[in-house]
Parts: sequence; C-alpha cells; structure tokens
Amino acid sequence: MEKNLVKTIRKDNKVSFQIFFDSPLDLVFEVWSSSEHLGQWWGPDGFTITTSQFDFSNGGIWNFVMHGPDGTDYSNQIEFIDISFQKHIFYKHKGTGETNSGIHFETKVFFEKLENGTLVKTEMEFPSKETLDLVADKFGAIEGGQEHLKNLGKYIESIIRRDV
Repeated sequence: MEKNLVKTIRKDNKVSFQIFFDSPLDLVFEVWSSSEHLGQWWGPDGFTITTSQFDFSNGGIWNFVMHGPDGTDYSNQIEFIDISFQKHIFYKHKGTGETNSGIHFETKVFFEKLENGTLVKTEMEFPSKETLDLVADKFGAIEGGQEHLKNLGKYIESIIRRDV
C-alpha cells in the first residue's frame, strides 16, 4: 500500500476515508488518544485547535475550538462512545460546544495492524444526504477530511524523525 494516500468513498449520507501509515499501530493509536498529540495535527490545513476539556474514555467529552486560517473560531464537542484500545474509536460530533447546536454526525475510526504498518479507516455518518452535502459544499468537509488524515501522517513522521 502507498503511504499517506487517502482513499475516499462518498455514498448517500456517509463518507469514508482510508489511509496507510508505515508506522506502528501503538504510535498511530497514541496520537489519536492524547489531547497533546491531537493539538499538533487535528483538522484541515491551516487550522489549529485549543482544547478546554478532554476525557478519552467511553462517555467522555472533548471540547475544543478549531481556529481557521482566516481567524474564524469553530467550537466543537465530541463525545466518545466506544473506545477499544488500538482497535477503534467511535464518537459523536455533537455540534458546537456546550450548546450542541450545528452539525451532528457519528464517526468510527478503525485501526488495523499490518505487517509493514497501520491501516486507518474512518467512517462518518450524517443524519441525511442533505446534511453531508451541506458540510461538503459549505465547509469543504471532504477535502478537509483528506487533509486532516494527511496532517496526521506528517505529524507521525515528525515524531519518528525526532525519535531517531
């Protein structure tokens, strides 16, 4: 498999991404499960985040603000639904922070150890095809999702280079 190439499939109210990293599963899972790591790569190109609450456990909440390259701030709240160590992370994006207004969707992230690295599959499900169309058209969610995973790959590579 070619590393850091994002395969994308969009159908009805769902979009899925698949990417391979030539990195060990334990490292790939670690950078998904720590607010310190997430703050270094989460989001599309040009975005940064500030976390105000992070509880990485089943039922735990992650409140954060995504800071856009244009200076716009986007409050977010994620509830972790089901976490299985180094296997999967299921979460609900509950909208914009404490008010839970805005776009709601569910995401499942699967981690698969391969002989030469780690395969990550992300499945996002929206309430309707129209909601997915809205976030894709208004917010560039498809391209943003691809950039998001590529940024993960760049961050993992920076850790590996640093540790060598």
